[in-house]
Amino acid sequence: MAVSVGAWALLYPLEFAVGLVIMIFIHEMGHVWAAKRKGLPVSAPAFIPFLGALITMKRQPSDAATEAYIAYGGPLVGTLGALACYGMGVWTQNELFFVIAMVGFFLNLFNLIPIHPLDGGRIATAITRWLWVVGLVVGLVLIIYLRSPLLALIYLLFVWELWAVYVKRRRKRKVKPKLFTIKAEIDPHRFEESGMWIPGEDHRRELPYRQYCVMETREHVLEVGFPGVGTLTKVEGITGLVRNIQLVKTIRPGHENRNVRMYLEGEYIPPEHEAVGGIQRDDKYYSVPPKTRWAFGLAYVGLAVFLIYMLFVLGQYSITNPTVIS
Repeated sequence: MAVSVGAWALLYPLEFAVGLVIMIFIHEMGHVWAAKRKGLPVSAPAFIPFLGALITMKRQPSDAATEAYIAYGGPLVGTLGALACYGMGVWTQNELFFVIAMVGFFLNLFNLIPIHPLDGGRIATAITRWLWVVGLVVGLVLIIYLRSPLLALIYLLFVWELWAVYVKRRRKRKVKPKLFTIKAEIDPHRFEESGMWIPGEDHRRELPYRQYCVMETREHVLEVGFPGVGTLTKVEGITGLVRNIQLVKTIRPGHENRNVRMYLEGEYIPPEHEAVGGIQRDDKYYSVPPKTRWAFGLAYVGLAVFLIYMLFVLGQYSITNPTVIS
């Protein structure tokens, strides 16, 4: 954080550099706050001089709604931070606060552009992926207007992602699913404590499961559960998309085995080469209830309109004016 302040201080006065980095920090803490609310562990913000900052999630979101929620937290909290700075300007009549607030509003609006991996591109996953098409048009216009190398780089990476996921994938032959088996050992007391019967030897049923990736170790984890009992087992190393898991056989505790031994069978799709930035390929990931889509859509448009309005209000200020920030 201090390095970023020092870097920006090479171009602008120290007071402005501090304010700018604080605006970025507040934005990133919005992501941290949202991720914590969803139960996803994240790293502390890592600052990159002249570019901004980022956080890394130690476990990926399980669906588009969660991804959008975490993405929206940054611009929302960042906007509140910029609004507080604007309030300080009104209270003190110090134009430096107005300039910092304007930059804060602009940074959060910039992040709402529906281009992956910007926040807007991630929020779009819970509204409609057609917003990515809007992002392609808006992004190109802004590149021409702002002449921003950073935006141009993000734009090119986004185009590559879309091509790799939706064009290149369709040219490939369909991949056949593969089978796998799991042997799980469960303490019989867990069934007693939950009031559940131990299944019969030949009882078969589908089991709930979830997949996630531990970002620190890059290990893919498959977690299988049993209704009423909880997690049965966790398996590492299955990187493909699991389609279903079934209980096929159960061996009750005996002389040779004190635990309940369950044999599971599953089916998964072998993974394709991952696209740059990690756009999800599974259509189930983007399955979001209509009410949730409308809620994110209204929140997204409402925040964007408010930010545009605040930039219009503060349009008289400019960071290029030395009388304002010196």
